Amino acid sequence: MKLLYVIRTVLLLSILFTAITAKAQQNDDLINILLKKNVISQKEADSLRADQTLKEQARKDKENQHGITIGSKALQISGLLQTEYEGFQQTGVNNTFLLHRARLDVKGDIDDNWNYEVYTEFAGATKLLDAYTSYKIADFLKFTAGQFKVPFSLESLVQDSQLEFIDRSQVVNALAARSTDVIGNQIGRDIGIQVNGSFAKVDGRYLFDYTLGVFNGAGYDVTTDNNSHKDIAGRFSVHPVNNLVVSADFYDGQGNYGTPAKNYLRNRGGFDARYVIGGLTLTAEYDKGTDGTIRRDGWYGQAAYFVIPKKLQLAAKYDTYDPNKIIATDRTWIYTGGVNYFFNEWARLTVNYLDRSKEVTQISNNIFEAQLQLTF
Repeated sequence: MKLLYVIRTVLLLSILFTAITAKAQQNDDLINILLKKNVISQKEADSLRADQTLKEQARKDKENQHGITIGSKALQISGLLQTEYEGFQQTGVNNTFLLHRARLDVKGDIDDNWNYEVYTEFAGATKLLDAYTSYKIADFLKFTAGQFKVPFSLESLVQDSQLEFIDRSQVVNALAARSTDVIGNQIGRDIGIQVNGSFAKVDGRYLFDYTLGVFNGAGYDVTTDNNSHKDIAGRFSVHPVNNLVVSADFYDGQGNYGTPAKNYLRNRGGFDARYVIGGLTLTAEYDKGTDGTIRRDGWYGQAAYFVIPKKLQLAAKYDTYDPNKIIATDRTWIYTGGVNYFFNEWARLTVNYLDRSKEVTQISNNIFEAQLQLTF
């Protein structure tokens, strides 16, 4: 009996091996023939069909993966499209549709150690966002040169497609080279060089990350620096337990702005933390800055939770910012409620409602926002 089982098994494996490259229908026909000739049982046939279905789905998933591979090294082409609607409560401000972002990203590997990225924005005026190359000596030592994000502020460093809310926080926009910074909107980027890495691995994870960079301080997509001073930025992170990261960062530099433009002190400092447990993500960040003689600070705290895993996420955020510590009546607050619905891995609808208030001023300026995001 045991010999008969061995013969049947060897026969089955031989037949399946010769037919491994056949199409799905041919495989199914083969299973039917084996079943009819009593070479395999109905249970074995069902198991083979289930296994074939899983392999076919894996093949389709691989074919549907985003990105293009050319030659022996990867050339990955991807993009981001965000279409937004803004509805304003404030009288005299027009509701509007806008193209928030339309971006094309090209990246790849030169060899096992070298890689590069070129990231371009097409919404509005075409701008080159990232253009850099990196060389990795080891996990603890990696060099990057070109144009890329300055290592300051957790929320500034998060990819635009991965934000839980449509807009970044007030303090991040004001102090991380974004929309309300004194040097103008540099989208958190600059031109320079940096070194970064991770070290002290415990239980399969690194305990510490660091980044240290030197930058022009003039922003992104510019041909020359606007002063001879070079700015320094650094960030240090600790992973005390799984899924928890606590970081501190700094920026020491000069900003060239004003009419007429001249150099002013532009320093920043901050700390932040992010913790993920199951479907819940908790994030908080505090930043402060000095522009000339003006001191500013602000912070935010937020929570996001998947009520339906990978499909429906609810989010809430508290955001406060003081643009001038000397003035006692200019602090602002924003309370944001949000819903994220993920159609699939590449398509997402985000709806936010922002309840905004300011000391003394009593203007109704709440905002309703909706954004459709597609990645490819």
